[in-house]
Amino acid sequence: MKILLIRLSAIGDVIHALPVARATRERYPEAEITWIVEDKAKDLVIGNPNIDNIIILPKEEWKKEFKTKKWATLKKARSFFKELQKKEFDIALDVHGLFKSGLTAYLSGAKKKIGPAKGREGSTLFYDHKVELPTEEIHQIDRNLQIAKGVDVKAETVSFDITLSEEERKKVDQLLKGLAINDSKLLITINPYTSWSSKNWLNQRWAKVADKLIKDFNCELIFTGSPADRAGVDEIIDLMEEDPYNLAGRTNLKELAGVYDRADLFIGCDTGPMHLAVAMATPVIALFGPTNPLTHGPYGDNNIVVKGTEECRCCWKRVCKHNNECMKSISVDDLIDNVELIIDNL
Repeated sequence: MKILLIRLSAIGDVIHALPVARATRERYPEAEITWIVEDKAKDLVIGNPNIDNIIILPKEEWKKEFKTKKWATLKKARSFFKELQKKEFDIALDVHGLFKSGLTAYLSGAKKKIGPAKGREGSTLFYDHKVELPTEEIHQIDRNLQIAKGVDVKAETVSFDITLSEEERKKVDQLLKGLAINDSKLLITINPYTSWSSKNWLNQRWAKVADKLIKDFNCELIFTGSPADRAGVDEIIDLMEEDPYNLAGRTNLKELAGVYDRADLFIGCDTGPMHLAVAMATPVIALFGPTNPLTHGPYGDNNIVVKGTEECRCCWKRVCKHNNECMKSISVDDLIDNVELIIDNL
């Protein structure tokens, strides 16, 4: 049997879908399992022991080229899907549930195309089998595993199986040695920024928290983030009295996973790195305002969500119309109190 799993982006969402690969492998141990993903999140599935083949959908490349070379780009896309059809998939399981993923399932030529009954953007037009989901709110990981029931897949346990190569582990070792990290101290990581301005906390409060963590817990503290976050992290560090480390923009996804794997605690907002820390079984404290922690919070019982108290929280707005009041309602003491809870149990 040949099975195509479809979850194209983004980082956090691909992480939420990884348990489907493990559950599918357990149900069909002899199957050839292929995952199709966009370039930005490919590192998350490379090396996964439950996946035989990885196919990169070059959507961003096509999007850029289409502006000036429309016909040539369409020919490229046609050729890509013709090659995909040669794989002769028996099943295409779309846990993404958007137009681009539904179309990918359809163009894969799979004999059976399965997706969520309430898929968005018209994606359900491309499925020949639609999976009904619970009406109550459930976590995205549980949602994805519900969709997988469409191919008789059931997960006994949730496992992410993000694996690092020996070379990637060596790079992490070199990074930490280059920072002169003291292995005898607690290692705490903070990822302060997200892709939504509405989900971000205040730089001054991150600085106060980081100073307090270093002083009170005698820990090593590393800020992480994307290359675009590095300048912002430098601004936070400029507001501090103590000396943390800035790894923002200095790691790829796998190396970042390795850093979190070595950490004793992760602190951040609702963003892909937070879910990456969860996947590496690192205790997480996550700050939530405009998004719903019930569906998108850190998965598992070992993590803590610190929620904003404003009534407008869970608005799902990328840009806040109320001056980020729900995030501002989270105080430094709120966060430190929860840090103490986790550290007391380490």
